[in-house]
Amino acid sequence: MALPDPRTEETVVPELRQAIDGEGLWSFIPRQHPLPPSVADPSWPQDPLDHFIQARFESAGLQPASDASPHVLIRRLFNDLIGLPPTFQQVQEFERACQADRAAATRNLVDRLLDSPQFGVRWGRHWLDVARYGESNGDDGLGRNASFPHAWRYRDYVVDAFNNDTPYDRFLTEQIAGDLLPADSADQRNKLLVATGFLAIGSKPAAAMNQNFAMDIVDDQINAVCSATLGLSVACARCHDHKHDPIPTSDYYALAGIFSSTQTLYGAAGNEKLTAPPTPLHELVERFNSEDADDRKPHETPKFPADYAEAIGKLEPNVYATLDESPSEFSVEGVSKFSSDAFAETTKGHLRGEFGSATPDYSVAFWYKNDLPNTQSPVTAYLFTRGEFDNKQIPGDHLGIGGSYNKERTGRLFVFNGNDKKQSIGGDTVIAPQSWNHLVLVRRGQQVKVYLNGRLEIDEALSATFGENLDFCFAVRSDRMFPLSGNLAHVALFERALSEDEAISLHTTSGQPRPPEVVGLAMGVREAKKIADCKIHINGDKGKLGPEVPRGMLNAYQQIDPRNKGLFDNADLRMDASTSGRLQLARWITQDDHPQTSRVMVNRVWLHLFGRAIVTTPDDFGVYGAKPTHPLLLDHLAQRFVDSDWSIKRLIRAIALSRTYQLDSQSDPRMVAIDPENVFFARHARRRLDAESLRDSVLLACDQLDMRFGEGSDIQHRDVLINKLPEDASDLHRPSNHRSLYLCMLRHAPPAELSAFDLPDGVSVAGQRSVTTLPAHGLFLLNSPFVVEQSRQLAEQIPQADDSDDETRVHWVFQRVLRRQPSALEKRQAIAFVIELETSLASEGDLKLRQRVAWGALCQALITTNEFRYVD
Repeated sequence: MALPDPRTEETVVPELRQAIDGEGLWSFIPRQHPLPPSVADPSWPQDPLDHFIQARFESAGLQPASDASPHVLIRRLFNDLIGLPPTFQQVQEFERACQADRAAATRNLVDRLLDSPQFGVRWGRHWLDVARYGESNGDDGLGRNASFPHAWRYRDYVVDAFNNDTPYDRFLTEQIAGDLLPADSADQRNKLLVATGFLAIGSKPAAAMNQNFAMDIVDDQINAVCSATLGLSVACARCHDHKHDPIPTSDYYALAGIFSSTQTLYGAAGNEKLTAPPTPLHELVERFNSEDADDRKPHETPKFPADYAEAIGKLEPNVYATLDESPSEFSVEGVSKFSSDAFAETTKGHLRGEFGSATPDYSVAFWYKNDLPNTQSPVTAYLFTRGEFDNKQIPGDHLGIGGSYNKERTGRLFVFNGNDKKQSIGGDTVIAPQSWNHLVLVRRGQQVKVYLNGRLEIDEALSATFGENLDFCFAVRSDRMFPLSGNLAHVALFERALSEDEAISLHTTSGQPRPPEVVGLAMGVREAKKIADCKIHINGDKGKLGPEVPRGMLNAYQQIDPRNKGLFDNADLRMDASTSGRLQLARWITQDDHPQTSRVMVNRVWLHLFGRAIVTTPDDFGVYGAKPTHPLLLDHLAQRFVDSDWSIKRLIRAIALSRTYQLDSQSDPRMVAIDPENVFFARHARRRLDAESLRDSVLLACDQLDMRFGEGSDIQHRDVLINKLPEDASDLHRPSNHRSLYLCMLRHAPPAELSAFDLPDGVSVAGQRSVTTLPAHGLFLLNSPFVVEQSRQLAEQIPQADDSDDETRVHWVFQRVLRRQPSALEKRQAIAFVIELETSLASEGDLKLRQRVAWGALCQALITTNEFRYVD
């Protein structure tokens, strides 16, 4: 596009000037600071934002709708702020409070809802749409759909961020570069690592026969960051200069250098290498000390103190060898090398020996390093066996590291007692390959304990099957299967069960820092080992490379408006060879005067509160995106957002307390004819409940909703291909009464209760959901096993006391489902419906059963009404 060099040229190229003059690039222009305009009726506004709305609808000759009734307003506020309906009692209390002071009652209600833990559930779900959240990869193009067992941690991070009102600039920075931010505690460090899951949870095309796999991940990250925060589809410039927005290919690859200098940690991807090569995950730890975090290097051979052997000797082992030289205490087979630098090095070798007696109690301790990936074979390695050598039934105790055979054991320790008993016990810690670790196995009778790095890892009963046999071996199983490829050091064997203090002392006296306990794993990103700029990929092809582009930001802003040059002057934005540039990118995006970031988020908030955005293409603020219907209002709100420290709750509160938000959805038909799409917001819009709110409302009406935060995920222990499961395990969704946010959100296999109501697919950024009106919606509510079961549950709660008649019961059902009293006509119709249905079931025999079915049908009928499914 022949963009001028900002250091030497001040002119704007003709193509950009034309776009600016035509308002095509309005979002690149710095925000205005407009004062609220004067209006004909100064008594109408309740907030400065109302002036902007009023001025526009007055100029269009519109009269605003009247204020919504308290009954309508409380349901609107509950749904918009926490995604749930109010109870009948809450409606009554609000109506009474409004009679005394409507403004105060509304303020108190809004504040209470903003403080509710359910606020984060509701607004966190809005952001998860933008973040293309999913708990599986989705179809990778080869018919595979790998689970993401740890994605749920990012979901919980988002909920907490909204509940804590994390400033939006900090919220974005944590997701783009949380791993590069300082942390004062383990909890804070864990949170920052989890936040970077935003960049890792995207859907990925198959790696098989795809030389562009790595760049496909980069492309997803560029698109997610730019669409979510700036409202720009920068990914279009991967193959050529953007066709309409001012983004040349060189700018795309300036960003690509940032993300290609970043390692994406998405996990095992279902242990299917054709889908994606496995990567590590962030380890979340119980304690964190920023001062010594870099001192622990688990991949390096430990440096033991001079008195370590003496400390082990004090426990009187029956056999002990340091393994810095060939030991006389064992029979050595196939061990390639012994040295003080790496101790025993083995790939297919092992050490053998015999106990001095057939003692039923014993202990064994040693250091080891495993070099193999945990998914390379059915069992990664066996480390120790007590049992008869070369016996095909392999009786005895076999201590190993799980591999690909049992995916729930992958990378974790286990003890197996042979083919006759076929019992196995295992630990929870996934042990990183190529790391040095200390193990102590203690058998006392039928109980086995295993200590990992000075901490109890396994403590369970396991039948002893070694009998009177004296054989033992290290680095292989007794039938020579699955040998260790790695190292052994300081092997000690005791013909007694060590106490817990003794077992732990074998690690503490080694002088090695005890690794912090890993309390979980998380998807995310970290700096790549190699930081480098990226070359332009001609036509997006990795095999056709052009010139190298320095890592950096989008440069069009300073060309479009000279006032934007300040976006690039901050010293904190300068990159060096030691960092990817993600932190600098996050700082650039979240500068107070960035023309797009605050506008985009304000527009998203307005959309969720009104059903229509000020910019009706919330993910596209480019040339071909929609222009703002109220540009001065957008800038006013964006500036207020920044001035209030990027507080999302304060922004929502201001809008919810405005006169505009509190208007009725019913309006004079003449006004509707002038503005049928409600562009001028002279009335509120009637909206259908989204998928999650509908399901949650059904559960709440039937008194079945569990509003506690969900714990984990249905698939948190399932690293699998969800469409390749055996028939008996083909459905990973489990029944749950938690809020819908906590259902398992598998891409291309969504929860059945949500799939009919325009649930996003999680593949791309979705700032605005589709809203369709189809016969299938009504049919779903009539035939859904979920709705039928919940209606039955509600029917069983209907008062059945002798003094409760059908009229009382109808009142009770209306209050629970529709949050109001029935009219006289509705009451007669409901009773007639129940009696007619009950009579038609006379052949069923049991009266109570007929009554439950009939009243359950009434409950379901009310749930299927538009009044239940729509909010005015």
